[in-house]
Amino acid sequence: MNDELIQTVGTIIKKEKLTCVEHEAKGSALVLESLLPYPGYHGTTIPDQLEPDSLFAVTKNINLDEKIIRSIQKVKNVLKIPFDAAPGTIYLRNNPVNIIRFKGLSYGKISEVIQHFKDVGIEFEKAKKITPYESIIKIRKFIRLCKCSDGIYEDMDVKQYFYLQLPLLLDWDEFEELTVNIKYNIESIVFDAAQANVICSNGFVDFVRIYDEDKDIEKLNSIRNYYLNAIENL
Repeated sequence: MNDELIQTVGTIIKKEKLTCVEHEAKGSALVLESLLPYPGYHGTTIPDQLEPDSLFAVTKNINLDEKIIRSIQKVKNVLKIPFDAAPGTIYLRNNPVNIIRFKGLSYGKISEVIQHFKDVGIEFEKAKKITPYESIIKIRKFIRLCKCSDGIYEDMDVKQYFYLQLPLLLDWDEFEELTVNIKYNIESIVFDAAQANVICSNGFVDFVRIYDEDKDIEKLNSIRNYYLNAIENL
């Protein structure tokens, strides 16, 4: 692994509260949105925003990541609307389902974009009312990281994301409990945490991804050290 620069495919794992998009409740596809994006950072206060942070269109059956990625390429070549998309998985009624995660897509463009994906062979679950619920979300995407300190990397595309390298991947319940304990023990430090891993030449490299608008390296070092110490004591 290049110690200074990482450019590879990886997976982001997080938990957020999801609900159906009202604009699409009677539409042609089941589309969910994050009700509280970055809950560890914003808490229960929903930031003022007119457009969604993330949208999750639920596909039928099991679509291989390659099929989704190729469909994204085809749609972007035809539709000149700027948006980011990636394959992933969420849980719906306790069952894993495949999704296409969209960012930078306005409510008003959802139906048009969904139709273009249908045109290239992607089938979607029918729209329905969904009571808000929490789900583990796994997104598989290309990740570009630049080293900014020992064991700390900055996302080259989203400047609020920082990746703190860890020695292993925890199961979600352990990770969530550790994160709660760390927040309890660090005064006046607010952050949202997700898990991340990337594939390098010698295998997987694991991280905790931090959403933080301050870009405070001292703060990030403190958070990483708390995770490392907690992992040692497991």
